[in-house]
Amino acid sequence: MVEAPVWALLKRAREQVYTLPESFPGFTAHLALYVKGLWYFGRVRVEGFRPEVDLPEGVGPLAEKELASLLGHRRPVPFEAGEGRYPMRLVEEGPMGTAIALEDPFRSRIWVRQGRLHVIERHLAEGSFRIHLEAWKQVGEKLLPHRFLLVHRDARGRLLKVERFRDEYAAFGGLWLPVEREVVVEGEGLEALVLRLENVEVAA
Repeated sequence: MVEAPVWALLKRAREQVYTLPESFPGFTAHLALYVKGLWYFGRVRVEGFRPEVDLPEGVGPLAEKELASLLGHRRPVPFEAGEGRYPMRLVEEGPMGTAIALEDPFRSRIWVRQGRLHVIERHLAEGSFRIHLEAWKQVGEKLLPHRFLLVHRDARGRLLKVERFRDEYAAFGGLWLPVEREVVVEGEGLEALVLRLENVEVAA
């Protein structure tokens, strides 16, 4: 049984986050990717929410993965068709905000703090992850995640790696599109990935 106040709290927090319109036509751009100490340059074409990258040396899949994540999280999904369709309950309230447990396939827990998404936890067969949303960017009446941490654990709960993300967006033709993503990975070593988009042109 869904507790209406909790459902409404999560719905309001989700609906604060900026999404692209269903009719989003895609875009083209010049692309720069920094990985393993080298810069690679090419182009990207996005049709709808599907990126196709032209980069040398076989690094295209890395750029496509990051772009697919950036765009996929901007896809418009009504709350009632997403997390809102699952039973949920209040777990606790404290300094981290209001913790909500969902009876979804990922055994999700979501913390809402000061009306905004604060922490998202998901469980998979191979382990779990938590997203700590640390800073947001105001775009009109909506919000875009600006800085966040992604913490990965194995099935036993042991820490595997921590990824720190910084995302930048800019307005093009009334749409807020990604122009840069920086990822620093703390695992067995220390790695960095930077993806930049320039000369962005929204498709007609």
